[in-house]
Amino acid sequence: MPAKILIIEDNPDLSKMIDLYLKKSNYASKICASGGHAINIYEEFGPDLILLDLMLPEINGLEILAEIRLHSTIPIIIISAKESERDRITGLKLGADDYVTKPFSLKELIARVDAHLRRQNYQITPMVSYNDISINLLAQKVTKGGRLVNLTTKEFAVLQFFVEHPAQVLSKEQIYNQVWSYDQFGDLNTVTIHIQKIREKMPNTHGITTVRGSGYRFDGELHEKKS
Repeated sequence: MPAKILIIEDNPDLSKMIDLYLKKSNYASKICASGGHAINIYEEFGPDLILLDLMLPEINGLEILAEIRLHSTIPIIIISAKESERDRITGLKLGADDYVTKPFSLKELIARVDAHLRRQNYQITPMVSYNDISINLLAQKVTKGGRLVNLTTKEFAVLQFFVEHPAQVLSKEQIYNQVWSYDQFGDLNTVTIHIQKIREKMPNTHGITTVRGSGYRFDGELHEKKS
């Protein structure tokens, strides 16, 4: 799965440009233009990093920062026109990991995002294997016994979520929210159908166990591979 970045910024032109650059850099990004909705969107989206403006409608960025820091150590980069030493120190003392003043280079911002996510050990091993299955997480390709397994994009995303959380019981809700990103028109039965398809395409060695009443667990013994 690509890392998820939440952009909390009320300037639509700037937020769209940041969003575009993030997507070009293979990140999954989401924009929130209101401080009043920021916490709810943060909780729903589950980002890996936040880009946070300070001067926001309804609730300012420092209040949002303080609220998130009560229960999370997620990397937060402040992006603000406030450039005084006092503002920067205040933001960093409240728990921001970085402070970038406007205007800024979008390429530099992406480089900072990359660096903070590396520190969080987000980067995943590109190639893993278990049983007779080999998975290229970057190319999104799966082989079984050396033969290509034709998984759909969503089927691969489900399998990857399992691989990233081995030996953990994952509920249908967790899987659905991760892969379908809170699609309000969706149905949890979608998860069941996709897991059934994965099992059909990778018989006997798929590694996905049903945990009755709780969800599913990935029991494959993973090994890192060189690409």
